[in-house]
Parts: sequence; C-alpha cells; structure tokens
Amino acid sequence: MRKGLFVLLFVLPMGLSPFLSVSTAAESSLDLKSVIAYGKKHNPNLRIAQKSIESEQFGIDAAKSDILPKVNFGSGATRYRYPTPLTPIVIVPPITPNLELPDFERTIYNASASFTLPLYRGGRIVRNLRIAQTRKALAEDNYAASFQDLVYNLTSAYHKILQLQKLLESNQAQVEQLELHKRDVEAFLQAGTAPRLDLLKTDVELAHAREGVIAVKNNLEAAFSLLRELMGMDDESPPFSIAEQPLSPAAYPSDEEAVDTALAKRPDFRAIARRKKIAEDQIKVAQGKWLPDISGAGQYIKRAGDSTSFKEDYYFGVNLTIPVFDGGLIRSEVNADRTELEKIKQEERAMRLSISRELKDARIAIDNASDRMSVARAAIESAREALRVEHLRYETGAGTTTDVIDAQTALLRAETDSFQAAYDREIGLASLKKGMGTLTDEQEVLK
Repeated sequence: MRKGLFVLLFVLPMGLSPFLSVSTAAESSLDLKSVIAYGKKHNPNLRIAQKSIESEQFGIDAAKSDILPKVNFGSGATRYRYPTPLTPIVIVPPITPNLELPDFERTIYNASASFTLPLYRGGRIVRNLRIAQTRKALAEDNYAASFQDLVYNLTSAYHKILQLQKLLESNQAQVEQLELHKRDVEAFLQAGTAPRLDLLKTDVELAHAREGVIAVKNNLEAAFSLLRELMGMDDESPPFSIAEQPLSPAAYPSDEEAVDTALAKRPDFRAIARRKKIAEDQIKVAQGKWLPDISGAGQYIKRAGDSTSFKEDYYFGVNLTIPVFDGGLIRSEVNADRTELEKIKQEERAMRLSISRELKDARIAIDNASDRMSVARAAIESAREALRVEHLRYETGAGTTTDVIDAQTALLRAETDSFQAAYDREIGLASLKKGMGTLTDEQEVLK
C-alpha cells in the first residue's frame, strides 16, 4: 500500500494548480506590452504630465504676444461739476481776436482706440520666448521620465505577479503532497507500523503549508491591486489575468557604453540640461533690465457733450525709459539667478555620479540573479531527488516523517529561491534599461 501511495504522489503534476482567485476562463489575459499600453493611456500621473506640456504651450503663446502690439478700445461717460472743454485749449502767440475756443460741457461722452508697441527691451522679449520654449521641452522630458518610471513600476508589478503565481502553485503542490503523505501516515498508523507522533507532525506541517497558500494568495491579490492602480483601472473595470512572460535576454553593453547611452537618452538628465539653459537665459533677462525700454504708443479719441457732435483728438509717439537707480534690485536678481545656475550645475554633476552607480548596481544585480538561477535549478533537481528518496526510505521503515517533511520544505525553498532569482533578474534588466534611458524605446510604437 505504501508503494501505491508513493507512485500516486509523484504521478500528480507539479505546479499545475490554477490561480482561481483572480483568473477565470472568461477573463482576458494581458501580456506586458498590453499592460503598458493601457497604463500609458489611463495612468493619472502620466496624464497630468501630458497636461503640463499643454500648459507650457500656452506659456509660449503668451511670450509671443509680447512681440505684438496691444490695441485697446474704450468708451465712457463722465459728469463734471464745472463745464470742461471737449478738446484741449491751444493758445499759440500772438493771440488773435478771432480765437476759437472748444465747446465746454459738464457731461462728456468719449470713445477711444489706443495702442502700444514694444520696440526694444534689452533682449528680454526674445529670451522670454526662448525660456517658454525650453520650459515646454522640459515638460516633455518630465513626461518621458514619468513614462520611464511607469513602465518600470508596471514591469516590476507584472513580474512580481508571475513570481507569486508560481510560488502559489508550489505551495499548493506542497499541500497536496502533505495531504497524500498524511493518508500514508494514517494508513500506517492503523496498521500499527507508524507512531501517532508522525500524524501529529504531519498535521502541523500541513496546517503551516495551508497558511502559506493563504499568505501567497493575499500577496497576489495585493500585487494585482497595485498593478491595477498603476494601470489607472477603476474599481468597475473587469478583472483580468496575466500571461506568462518569457525571460528577457541578459545581454547588456559595457559600463562605458551604458554611461554614454544614459547621458544621451535619459530624460531626467536632459531635463537638467534644459533647466541650466533656462537659468542662463534668466540671467540675461535680469541683466537686460539695466538697458533702456523703448516702446511706441498712440491714441485716437472722440468726445461729445449733450448738445454737440463728437470732437476728435489723437496722439502718437515713442517712449524711452532708462533705469537710473533701483536700490540694487536688478543686481540682486542677477546674483540670485547666477546662484541658481551654480546649483543646477552641481545637480548635473551629482546625477552623472548617480547614473554611473545605478548602472553598475543593475549590472551586478543581473549577474548575481543569473548565478542564483543556475544554482537554484540544480538545487531543485537535488531537492526533488532527495524527496523521492525520503519517501522510499519512509515506505521501507528506514526513514521518518520528519525526514519527508524536511525534504518537502527544502524543495519548496529551492523553488522559492528560483522564482525570486528570476524576478530579481528581470527587475535588474529593467533597472539597467531605465538607467540608460532605453526602457521605453520598445514602447514608442504604442504612441
């Protein structure tokens, strides 16, 4: 009888338990590209970054408007205490006896059109436009960086779910094996060939294994919840399952090539360069306030009283403003902008160092995980063989329940280590691509 139960134990397929808590036959199955495509369209943080680009476009339009003339139309009615001339009184010597005075009215109605046109502002108009254009490019870099972060987080959550699904299958397989072993122990106990202590040990280990299944299911549910949040899925969205993802190739460039690629393609590093350019232009804008402002202006106005027709008047001219003394305000603005530029330069240097460290850490993590995967595969084969031998020894009376349980625990541990190593390898590759700024290159087709 022991032999029959032992054969049944190893004929059962390993790792075929379905993930019933989150997947059904009617649910759609999404691969990683589909998950990223959905997240790119619905993730709220990414959409906020997209709106920031649109906002900066309005800033460009506002900066362009400074180049164009401003035209205003106005009208009004005014009641004076004393009669007031509709047009200015002009007296040119010598005064002639037939001098014509303007009409005087207490109630005056007026309609006017005026304009102002900037002619020269020390280069500030052009530089403010360039700053606005750079700000939009900076917003685009921030969007690209947000997309990089989203792809990395989605990739991490996706592979964590795959890891937990495999871990759940291993835990469920352990529960099935312990249940079969318990039947063997109960049969041996009835036959008087096994002590009751073996049954108690098996019950304890079986309860622990069932708790492990519950814990993995809870972690799996939390991982799905995180993935749905990152994708921007509402609570009313239908459930879905995760398709198996093949292992990514572990090829990667040298440290020097990786750093060069990162400096050329990372959006957050490009963003610092744009911030530095903005700071340099802001210094020029502040310095331009020392230069004169020249603008053209003009107005055409018609005025009338209660009993007269409209009288016209107009003027046009050029205005010149030269700053003479401002209490050091402009100099303070220039010094503040120069200090900000120095800060950005130090941020750029710090990011260069950080990029180099990130790429090295990612490469080390990939190599470490790959080595662990090789060791774990060998450990799984050894653990399975050890479990088979312990079952044979237990059937012949040479082994104990503790030996069988220890062998089953060792197999689960080896499988768990293998799943963790595979996850760490995938995340290491994703970290390397993110560090180089190439993580989203293959997702550009989703635009």
